[in-house]
Amino acid sequence: MIRYLIKNNFKLMFRNTWSVVVMLLGPILVVGVLTSAFSELLKSYEGVDKFAVGYRLEKDSQISGAIDSVKEAGQEAGITFDEYGTGTPKDVMEKNELAGFVEFQKDSYVLYKSADYEVEGIALDYFLNRVMSQGANVGTDVDVKVPVEKLDFMPSVDAADYYGIVFVVYFCWCGMICATGVLSNEKKYGICRKFQVSNVSAFQLYLAKLIPVTLTVVIGMGITTLATILIYDIHWGNPLVSAVIVLAMILAANTFGMMLYNIFDNLAITIVALFVTVWFMGLFGGCFETYMFSSLGDGIKHLSPIYHGNRALVELSCMGTSEYVSSAIVYSLAISVVCSVIAVLASGIRRRGRA
Repeated sequence: MIRYLIKNNFKLMFRNTWSVVVMLLGPILVVGVLTSAFSELLKSYEGVDKFAVGYRLEKDSQISGAIDSVKEAGQEAGITFDEYGTGTPKDVMEKNELAGFVEFQKDSYVLYKSADYEVEGIALDYFLNRVMSQGANVGTDVDVKVPVEKLDFMPSVDAADYYGIVFVVYFCWCGMICATGVLSNEKKYGICRKFQVSNVSAFQLYLAKLIPVTLTVVIGMGITTLATILIYDIHWGNPLVSAVIVLAMILAANTFGMMLYNIFDNLAITIVALFVTVWFMGLFGGCFETYMFSSLGDGIKHLSPIYHGNRALVELSCMGTSEYVSSAIVYSLAISVVCSVIAVLASGIRRRGRA
């Protein structure tokens, strides 16, 4: 009997094709938009090889006698110094696409930086500080590198990988939308009342809806994940562990949605309550602002199962390991068990009330 119900619910689900299409295309479109918008935010530092700057010497500049040594040291550091006798620094920089311009005065210098060459400007400033500290005795052993330190609590991950992962998770939690075809037809044709006279238990009716919805979301998100990998070159760390985490969250999301429906017994209220709850879980979980830059307290964030899933999956992607793997799986399975029990109990109570 339950196999017949599962098969029938699959048919009902795919009559409402727009919900399945939203699940397939939604993450692909959102990931593309956010990757483009926030690519600079998550871009990690990359050193520069070579760049050119302009300079001008005043007649009484103390660096005049050592300018050749300065230029030679600049070559060693990847900085080419070109002299420009006329023109304002701004005009010279724009016309010649220079990263900066230096005016060597009597015993000091004035540095002009281009907003388009931010990293190069930092390197030039560092180089000049080294040069001026040595004065006329500057040599050719100046090694200019911008010091970079990666903090352990902020892994290096680019925008494509981050949003390509967290929005797959977010749409997994919205997967209950695929069940609208089943639930709406259930109400429309009074299917629940027909089963009141049968020997099908509340648990069997629950599984008959949960299984096809879960399988549909798993297959749909699998297709979406492969598409984002091909389109945006998303990197998932440890595919097997990542798949287990995503599957556990899909199960938790669908059992949570089924619990809401069995409590409210109203599809519209269920969808609104589900989307509002998932939105807040996504807000606390790092979907709308990266968890690395979030100002929310850890206590609030750890209440969200999406946070545990996002943290585990993103860290697996960029570091290959994460302390949140176990919590993401256990939290999702706990939600699945608790929500399933409540859903079956609520369904049984309502069924007896209608009898």
